[in-house]
Amino acid sequence: MEFKFLSEEKFRNREFEDTWGYQIQPGTKWNKGLSGIEIDNLEKLFGFEFPNDYKNMLSVINGFDLDHRSIDPDGEEPDDFERHCYIYPDDLPNVKWLIDEINEHIEYVNKTLSHKGYETNNVIGFIPLYGHRALVVFKDKSLSPVISIFQGTDVIIYGDSLINYWTHEFLLY
Repeated sequence: MEFKFLSEEKFRNREFEDTWGYQIQPGTKWNKGLSGIEIDNLEKLFGFEFPNDYKNMLSVINGFDLDHRSIDPDGEEPDDFERHCYIYPDDLPNVKWLIDEINEHIEYVNKTLSHKGYETNNVIGFIPLYGHRALVVFKDKSLSPVISIFQGTDVIIYGDSLINYWTHEFLLY
């Protein structure tokens, strides 16, 4: 997968920015993908079939090998490390908060999706991907938009497809 190669190349010599917030560590790599059986089992845990793009992605990559690092540019707080790019099935218990936030504020999610022309009655679930971003799963497995939801009511479509989202998130910043 070209995306894997290009993003790891970008991460290799990455330098930390002198700003607050979690950042990808230099040398970060993608974890190995899942087997077909592991993907089938993960679909059972989520309770729905995944979009084609997500299955293809999971067969190649599955989260980062290093946690994100938060640096206090003022030097008053020690560095903190936290996972923001989810690894499955390990992170299933850790992403419940995002699924709960989406479900609690589903009217804002549906309004955003409808505004972009998506049929919200065809949504069957959500898969947390990275931080507060989640893949929207539709009955139509060719669709794979990604939303960003922050503080419940701030909902945007961060990518019209999974590929568009990952490219925007990791190759254009």
